[in-house]
Amino acid sequence: MSSLASPFAFGALVAAEILLAAAVSEAQTQAPTQFHSIALSGASGLSLGSSGGGNSYATHTPVYVDVAWRTWHSTTPQWVTGFSLRAEVDGRTSVGVVPRFEFSRSVGRLTLRPGVAAAIFFAPYVLAGPEASVTFDLRLGSVVSLIGALSVDVFFLGNDVPARSVLFATNGALGVAIHL
Repeated sequence: MSSLASPFAFGALVAAEILLAAAVSEAQTQAPTQFHSIALSGASGLSLGSSGGGNSYATHTPVYVDVAWRTWHSTTPQWVTGFSLRAEVDGRTSVGVVPRFEFSRSVGRLTLRPGVAAAIFFAPYVLAGPEASVTFDLRLGSVVSLIGALSVDVFFLGNDVPARSVLFATNGALGVAIHL
């Protein structure tokens, strides 16, 4: 009996080893992963507002540069969070931050990310309000993307907004992203 049990036990041990190796391999390939990207873009557009006395105006928005960081998780790749450091470089200069939350959808090499954010400029003037945007991310390779974005901002807080006024800004941006 021991001669029959040995081949059977050996076969069962080999089968268990194969199943365990397959389970470990599957778990390793599906391990949660955190993804990141860093983007550099430039933007400008159109601003609409009022001077507070009922007079309206339209002008170009100052050209600005955004350095953006985004992150998402492999278990929920459609939810993207991040922030930008934003610097106006046209005319007077100002610096701000833009924390953001986006929904991501990919179709082939193109990823669309509609999102919401809070644009907050803090130096040398204070200007804040919500931002709605859609970002287009076209993968050029495994690491680099061409990005474009359209955004609408509504500024109503800060010492850079005239009393009893609201400033609307619509901007278009172009840049590149590096996916880490």
